[in-house]
Amino acid sequence: MTKKQALKYSLIYILTILFGAFIAFKVWWTNGDERFLGVIAFFLIGFGSLFLSISLTRIIIPTKADFSISTLSDKKKYQVLKELVGSTKLKAINSCYLSLFLILFAGTAYVVVTSLNKYEKDQLKTFGQLQKVKIIDIRHKGKGTSYAFFDFYINGKKYSNNLSRKNYNTGDSATIIFSTNDTDIVKWADDFDSNGE
Repeated sequence: MTKKQALKYSLIYILTILFGAFIAFKVWWTNGDERFLGVIAFFLIGFGSLFLSISLTRIIIPTKADFSISTLSDKKKYQVLKELVGSTKLKAINSCYLSLFLILFAGTAYVVVTSLNKYEKDQLKTFGQLQKVKIIDIRHKGKGTSYAFFDFYINGKKYSNNLSRKNYNTGDSATIIFSTNDTDIVKWADDFDSNGE
């Protein structure tokens, strides 16, 4: 990969990271089958971060030798690169792309999670509505913790959702808060602190 190619690919990998973040934002609150897209979002952010870090390393560290992920992950190609650039420069390349990967991946994850939490809080503060619901079922989703399932209504239209069980049992009443603007955003009312950070 030449420097010119590295610049072009960097833009593609930035778009990949942004697309992953967009998917995460769309499926964060869903409880349906589309929730598996969150795994794809996580993969896209990781994939984009790794390849972007290598492209940026190619731009940052001056070397006549071209290198890419295949060069750094293949033993024979890696050895050839080591002979071309020397072990000192190769250590710098490895340190640079690994550091960039960790910074990009962790930074993106932090920004995404922070933005999602802020969006949820803003939705509940601005469009939040309290409603008393009846727990219609308690069951596990996969091997994880158990969830309380319930229905709630807006203008006569029924919506279904579920939250972590807490201490509720089937037939119990509980109070939820949900966004009338985005009905996927639902919390137990006593878990929502409108003044908290």
